[in-house]
Amino acid sequence: MNPSQKTPLKIGMIGLGTVGQGTYKLIQRLPQLEVVAVAVQNLEKERGIDDLDTSLLTLDAHAVAVHPDIDILIEVAGGVEGTKELLEAAIQAGKHVVTANKALIAQHGTELFALAKKHDVSLLFEAAVAGGVPIVTPLKMGLASNQIEEIAGILNGTTNYILTRMMQDGWTYEDALDKAKALGYAEADPSSDVEGFDAAYKIAILAGLATGHWVNVKDMTVEGITPITPREVDYAKQFGYTIRLVALARLKNERPDVRVHPMLVPNEHPLSSVHNEYNAIWVRGDAVGDAMFSGKGAGELPTASSVMGDVLAIVADLEAGNAKTAVGMVLDLKEPAVLQPIGETTNRYYIRMTTADEPGVLAALGTAFGNAGVSLESFLQLPNPQNNPHTSLMVVTHIAQESSVQEALSAIRSLASTQAVDCVLRVL
Repeated sequence: MNPSQKTPLKIGMIGLGTVGQGTYKLIQRLPQLEVVAVAVQNLEKERGIDDLDTSLLTLDAHAVAVHPDIDILIEVAGGVEGTKELLEAAIQAGKHVVTANKALIAQHGTELFALAKKHDVSLLFEAAVAGGVPIVTPLKMGLASNQIEEIAGILNGTTNYILTRMMQDGWTYEDALDKAKALGYAEADPSSDVEGFDAAYKIAILAGLATGHWVNVKDMTVEGITPITPREVDYAKQFGYTIRLVALARLKNERPDVRVHPMLVPNEHPLSSVHNEYNAIWVRGDAVGDAMFSGKGAGELPTASSVMGDVLAIVADLEAGNAKTAVGMVLDLKEPAVLQPIGETTNRYYIRMTTADEPGVLAALGTAFGNAGVSLESFLQLPNPQNNPHTSLMVVTHIAQESSVQEALSAIRSLASTQAVDCVLRVL
């Protein structure tokens, strides 16, 4: 088939929410494609599409998945249970599948890829990782000759918007979250975003692409941004850092170090300049060196753009007479990766403590860190209001093992002079 032919390639869609609407709009620009069925949850809902053919809408998602006329199924509804069965049915019926579903790919990708390979169809998922930022195809194609050593990403637009507003405008977490909801960046229940799991699914996929081994999110350390306060944001600035929710995969060792948590990002690092709903992925390869991919990580048209990139990759192969796409078929993941335990990872650390403001406190803290083998890089004590018996102390360590830092903190908490260890953040 080619674009001049009268018979266009037939498209089925599951989901017509924000991303689905954007995808539908982009499909209307392309005469070689035709939407023939769309599964939705509510036939009466108003859609932001002027030329929507409502006769295409149905409540029967399974009927769309196995529709005899469709060539490509686009899944932009989300969810795992139920959605997995729909994609399995489509693959078994010989349909190529494009999905934006990161949770589904992260949890069941291995099974779905094997099924797609068995039935000689493509399963593509560019939009599942970073919205409108193309990263899956570059990792599997453009950087295929590299040994990927490290990936660090800002992979969630909701949390990045919240932290940007806290950093730039001094907003509280609660105020920034409310604004993110009002702008449509955050769901009514934002827990998957703010607790780090959305980013965890995405970095698990990227680590799997880079290593060829499936990464189980349940084996990862995942921490969210809810503990971040305006005070921590202000102190980070004083040390020359920006706070970001970072999805990290260090892949040089036999046991990959894959995790998600807030980090202090040095202001000179490219990730520190990624603001609002934007996403970015910084990749280090042994041949290419450092590479950066960035763009809008959420929204109707940016994510739809990635969906359509996958669709058109399949179209191009079908036009060339190929039954499958190269990207879709090379993802043959091996047994699960054995991840490095968090206690064995190495980082620099920012630590804020409230202690008694009296002689000997600094010496006791230095002894606790020293006994655990943790070396200090910098130190800051805030001016103490008159007659206040306590003071805030902040330290940044040199690179140290997580278990050693936790050993030092345990000793510090037991000191009579310590009122609290208020905040511990790792430094990128």
